[in-house]
Amino acid sequence: MTATVTRPVRIHVAMKKESPVRRAIEQVFGAIGDPETHCFVETAHEADLIVFGDMRAIEKGYSASKTYGFIDEMRRGTKNLPANVVDLTVTNTVVTLIKLIQKVGQSLQPLETSVSTTTAEVAQLRADALRILVIDDTHGNIASAESVLAGHHLTTVTGYEEAMTLLGNEKFDVVLTDLHLPMSSKTMGSKFQLGELVPYGMLLMVEAARQGAKHVAVITDLSHHDDPFSAAFDHYSRFPVKIEDAKVIMVHAPMKDGVKDWATALSWLMGD
Repeated sequence: MTATVTRPVRIHVAMKKESPVRRAIEQVFGAIGDPETHCFVETAHEADLIVFGDMRAIEKGYSASKTYGFIDEMRRGTKNLPANVVDLTVTNTVVTLIKLIQKVGQSLQPLETSVSTTTAEVAQLRADALRILVIDDTHGNIASAESVLAGHHLTTVTGYEEAMTLLGNEKFDVVLTDLHLPMSSKTMGSKFQLGELVPYGMLLMVEAARQGAKHVAVITDLSHHDDPFSAAFDHYSRFPVKIEDAKVIMVHAPMKDGVKDWATALSWLMGD
């Protein structure tokens, strides 16, 4: 049996716990809010709305599909904010944030919940389970990986810096990476622009091979009609290449239900 229900807007405040701004937001909205309209959560991954005061606080998990509210704690001025980021600094912050919560709430899809007497089965590891790292900044693609690769030892990350750290500290049999990932402030300095995409996948491809992965794939879902770098993959998708001891492919992503079909991509990579 299923039922349609509504839920509150989940808000994550991506500021240090000792931040006066964070304390004020949580106190004010805890006092004036209705728990049926909004609630606070601990991570950006589970949030619908993320409020932050420093670009670097959210760059690793930034998603173009989420809504953000920016409060310029340092009063440095803002520029080049992505379309999904609302500047809360220049107006009445409380009033603007209330309106933003209402707007996000109106965009939420009703939930269908299932009532069942059985416990969900836990995915079992395959006998030939691989240690796989998936690098992608799109929530839907990460969810797809967690679903179709559940039988493997799977690790997922959304940013270049996280991926570089993992590749240096852990060993993986397979690395599957998106081509374009959000710009990292560590590599771009003062020219850092939140959400701007950089073809880091080509660097991660080399690093994965250098760190001992035996199978590596750069998998883009950008249309070769819209992106020149993606169009160049038409040539390289015809054959694998060798980097260090790794087999490497560069391909356009197989798609299923609007997200990357990682299982098919893995079969392409592992095939002879």
